[in-house]
Amino acid sequence: MGSTVARETLCKRDASTASSRLRLEKEWRSRTIDRVGAAFGGRYRRYSTRNNDRIGRIQDTQNVMRDFLRRTVRPSAHGQTAEHEQAPRVPIDLLSATGFVLAALTLIVIVDVGSIARFAIGLPLVLLAPGYALVAILFPRSTPLEDDTRRLLGQTRAIGDWERLALSFGLSVGLLPLIGLTMAALSIPFTGPAVVGSVGVTSVGGLLVATIRRVRVPPTARYHVRLGAKIGAVRRAIFAGSPLYTAINLLLVCSLLVALSSVGFALAAPPSGESYTTLQLLTEDDDGDLVADDYPTDIEPGDPVSLTLAVENQEGEDTDYTVVVQEQWIDGSGGDATVIDRTDHDSADLHVADGETVTVDADVTPEAESGTVRMAVLLFDGDAPDTPTIDDAYRYGYVWVDIEETFDD
Repeated sequence: MGSTVARETLCKRDASTASSRLRLEKEWRSRTIDRVGAAFGGRYRRYSTRNNDRIGRIQDTQNVMRDFLRRTVRPSAHGQTAEHEQAPRVPIDLLSATGFVLAALTLIVIVDVGSIARFAIGLPLVLLAPGYALVAILFPRSTPLEDDTRRLLGQTRAIGDWERLALSFGLSVGLLPLIGLTMAALSIPFTGPAVVGSVGVTSVGGLLVATIRRVRVPPTARYHVRLGAKIGAVRRAIFAGSPLYTAINLLLVCSLLVALSSVGFALAAPPSGESYTTLQLLTEDDDGDLVADDYPTDIEPGDPVSLTLAVENQEGEDTDYTVVVQEQWIDGSGGDATVIDRTDHDSADLHVADGETVTVDADVTPEAESGTVRMAVLLFDGDAPDTPTIDDAYRYGYVWVDIEETFDD
């Protein structure tokens, strides 16, 4: 029994010793791990610090570049930058303006559309087209020149779309008197088709020069219209805000359209109350020019009276006329003069287009052998009556001729 107790005591001592050894082993292992972790942890922290410094410098550089790009380049609606967005190879706005001008000339000058259509087409043609062509010549770039400002037409500043529109209207109004002076210098009549044609020719020529200048600009600096963005901006400017604000904007737009329409209608469709027809009796001078002077007043029996008749039509439409040359014998003088006899010599039918002048040569030999007769030219609108008289004529003119035979010594 004693041996049994001794074995139990020995077992308990061994178990206690093993437990203590295990505890010591765990503590040693824990201290070892802590020392290793501390050693490697310091190195990791030093590496991490250096790496963070490098990452920080890279991020600082990226931030600087991002700020630079944000200050110098404005993003466009398509994810590119407006600075580097290439313009179309063909200037769409200039091509469209040229097509509109040619269509307007065809409809107003050739087809001769009604007054309402003439007004609607003539308004932008007269008040915008010539000025827009001149603006496009002067400002072909979206950005100004920086390194070459010594050119004659070098663009030194950039202008926006609204500035271009305002300048187009102002320059068009300023160009109209110059076009009028050119027409007067070239003896072009101031009729509706002539004015519209002159404005159209000037606009097409200017648009051609503007196209050449714009095509020579690099695509990245070339001006082009962003129509979608501008329509959205106009819509937001008019309809954004309260109903009262929108109503005021619409009223201003309508007032501007009415004012421009009035000016355009006055220029493109001149009033029809100034219609007239002129008849002139002309003779040819020594230089071959036709003048209203030096009429034949003294002739011998059987000699002809040579005159040139000039009929000018400013009635606003093509007109048919009838001309009758008449020899008249007059009794009395002044207000008491009466026609006692008349003889019709020549007659002619004339078709004169609006704004044109037609000349006709007339050689008339009086039947009288002596005395004074009045050679009258009667102009009728349409057909002449069976017995043409001065009272029935639309226009008339005459010359007095003395018929007397002369004898040579």
